Order: sequence, then C-alpha cells, then structure tokens
Amino acid sequence: MESADKVKTERWIVYYDSFEEMFQYFCDNTTIHGTIRLNCSKRNKMKTTFWLVIFLLSIAIMYWQFGIMINHYWAYPISTAISLQSKGNTFPAVTICNLNPYRFDEVNTYVNQLDKMAQETLYSVYKYDGPKARNQVIHLQDFLPNVTHQFNGSFQLDQSIVLLKLQENGSGPALPGVKKFQLGFKMCNSSGGDCYYKSYWSGVDALHEWYKYHYINIMSKIPPVLNTAGEELAKNFIFTCDFIDKPCIEREYDYFHHPIYGSCFTVNPQRKENVLYSPRPGKKYGLSLKVKVDQNDNMPLLSSAAGARIMIHNPNQPPLVEHDGFDIRPGTETSIGIKQDEVKHLGGKYGQCASDGNDLGFKLLYSTSYTLQACLNSCFQYKMIEMCGCGYYFYPLPPDTEYCNYNKYPGWGHCFYRLHEKMLDHRHHCFTQCPMQCTETRYQLSAGTAQWPSPTSKTWVIPVLNWHKGYNTTSKSLSACDWAINWPGSGRR
Repeated sequence: MESADKVKTERWIVYYDSFEEMFQYFCDNTTIHGTIRLNCSKRNKMKTTFWLVIFLLSIAIMYWQFGIMINHYWAYPISTAISLQSKGNTFPAVTICNLNPYRFDEVNTYVNQLDKMAQETLYSVYKYDGPKARNQVIHLQDFLPNVTHQFNGSFQLDQSIVLLKLQENGSGPALPGVKKFQLGFKMCNSSGGDCYYKSYWSGVDALHEWYKYHYINIMSKIPPVLNTAGEELAKNFIFTCDFIDKPCIEREYDYFHHPIYGSCFTVNPQRKENVLYSPRPGKKYGLSLKVKVDQNDNMPLLSSAAGARIMIHNPNQPPLVEHDGFDIRPGTETSIGIKQDEVKHLGGKYGQCASDGNDLGFKLLYSTSYTLQACLNSCFQYKMIEMCGCGYYFYPLPPDTEYCNYNKYPGWGHCFYRLHEKMLDHRHHCFTQCPMQCTETRYQLSAGTAQWPSPTSKTWVIPVLNWHKGYNTTSKSLSACDWAINWPGSGRR
C-alpha cells in the first residue's frame, strides 16, 4: 500500500479514484492556509462548514481584488512625479492696471447721457444723487494716431432699458410700496416676444452691470484693447521699476488700455528681446514697483475700486485681467510671494489635453500660446456670432465681424446673457471643446500689506518724490509692490 501511494505521488500526472480522495490530498499538501482544516475537521460538520465558508470567502475576495486591479490598470490612472529644484527660472509676466479708464472725446456725448440716466435712476430708486464724473476726456486720434477703427455715425442710447425694482424672485416688477426687492433690468429678443429680467440682490452689482451694458454698446466702434504709447503711461503711472536691484528697461514693457481697468502695462511679455530671468528664489531676486494710483474718477460708475489691478501670468499667455486679476489698495506696500508649479499632462490614453489648439475645430482669437481661458473666450465669441449675429465687446473678433450694439442688433443683450449664464454654470458646450493645457504653469500667490509711507516717513518721502519726479500728491495715492518667486518643483500628470 505504501509503495502504491509512493508511485502515485511520484508521477507527473496523478489520477485519483474519487473527488474526495483528490480533495483530501490537496488539503493535506497545499500551502494555502486553512485548507487542511477542511480535511482534519471532517468529523465535525459544523467546523468543516465554518472553514469552507472562510475558504470560499477568501477566494471571492481574492478575485474581487484581481478585478479592481485590472479595472484600475485599464483606466490609465493619473500618476504624478515631482522633482525639486532650486535653480533659476524665467520670471513670470506681471500686468498692472490703474483702474482709471479714459473717457474718449469721440463718444463722450453719449457717455454723458448715460451718466445723466444713471443719476436719475439712483434718485428714483434710492433718492440719492449719483457721483459726478470729472469729465476729463482724451482725443482718440491724438492719443492713438495709428488707430483706424474710430467711432463714426450717430448713436442712440436705448432709454427703454432702465433699472427696475423687481420681485424677490426676480420674475417681474415689484409692487409699489414693497420694502424688500431685487434690482435689475429687462432684456428682450429682437422681436420682443421673449423677455426675462436680469436681477441682482445687490443694488451696486445691478447698477454696475446695467451701466456696463450700455457702455459697451457706446464703445462698440472703438477697439476694446488699445496698444498705447509707453512714454505717456510711464510718466503718469509707473514711478519706479526695479528687477534684481537694477532699473527696468522700458522696452521690457507692453502698454495697453482696457475699457474697464484703464491704463495697463505688462512687465516681461514674451515677445520682448530681453526676457527677465531670476537666478534664484527670494525677494532680493524679484521685481519691485512703485506706482501712482491717482483716482481721477473719469468713470465712477464703471470702475468703483481704488488702487490697482494686478495679474501674474505666464509670459506666453494673454493678460486676461478680468478673469484672473486681483486688486491692491493705494497707500500700501504689498509683498507678493509666488509659488510656481510646472504641470505636464500626459494626454492620449490618460485624458485629453491641447498643446497648440490646432485640433480644436476653430481658430484661437488670441495671438499667444494655448490656454484654457483663451480657448473658452474664443469658443464663446464664435458662438455669440453664430447665435446673436455679432461679437462680445471684451473678446477679440474673427475677421469680417463686428461688435454688438443695440442700435444695429436690438436683441443681442438677451442672446448674450442667456449664453453667458450657461458659461457661468459650466453648461456650455465650450467646456467640452476646450481641453486643459498639456503643459501648464500655475502660480500660487501669498500677499502681505503694510502702510506706505508710514506717518513718520512720509514727511521726507513725499518731498523727495516731488523733487525727483515732480510728483505732487498725497501718500494715499502711492503704492509699492514687491514680487518674490519660489520654485518648489515641477510636476507631471
């Protein structure tokens, strides 16, 4: 008997007389923990059943884990690799605006009509006389001699679009005498058959949006972003600019005028010859600016903030200050620390990304490299032209198109706000057409402020400024900004 068993165990392929015999041999010789209990406890059926349940449950959990790992593999999960470095890098571009938009002489008559209409609205709703603008105008031809798109022809301010007291749900005009109401204005399509109320709980927001809507209709024949001459802006806005304790060179600036944020300049744009390079992190190797932020109050209902608008961005990207900028107050010294991350998305099987925007199905309207926001703006502008017949004033135009104004396109406001609400709710199809960037530079900012100049130091700072630059103002109109950058590493996804 022993010799027969020995022969059976020594064969390459062993045949058993019954399943019970094979199972008993497997339980006695396998290295799987617990299976021997199925054989040695067969006289106790309860114990055998208990160990059988544990064995089958273990097998089920093992295959369940196999399934999770296989699904995880075929899902191509995101992997992140971070490398730390302390070497130098290209300094980011810094765009700063003075929040004082110009009043152009070519449209000043219509802007004055709008100001009067706004003052009447404020008095009818709040019994308050509105602010008086300084009415300091700029001649477009004298200031920008190369501009060919000038405001020509007559314009009629649409006085039917007025601010109204609305019901709490914003569905219609409020009843007389109610104390709790929203404020808004009525927008209708070109036929007048489809109307809705654009409502706000804040009267400030409602007045600002209503004023801006009329304003962009008035400005529709003037380009929204005007590349201006640098000397005039540097004289009236930039007081000092230093990079690594050396004066900035004027050719390192880009100047332009924004219809909402006023005169702006960008330090270290991409197309300049001498790109700013910081050899190492720290405030000493950063950018320092002192700017004049006099509040001229040319457009008090359009630009209500006092100070300066700042955006820190990649030199290859357009300065979209309306989307990514932040404000600093006058009379302060603001120190901004920048944490820079380089993120690379693998794309392909790991997710959709774009490097140049050539495969989007439409052409980007910005002359810079691809960014998600530039793609969204371009996509929205194409949809505006398709649905509304004209373009939104704050985005670039495709060839052979024009900006909207309600004299020529009566229902464009109704069309625009419907599309814009979808963009705000991320329900617009542009979010599916515009993928993330394959290579992206992200900046995380941390800021600290202090009064500048201090009550003691202003006794000598102001006289020195007056003597050095002929600058006569109060300390509240000055601001100092310091940028220091850190490079903690780069990532790949």
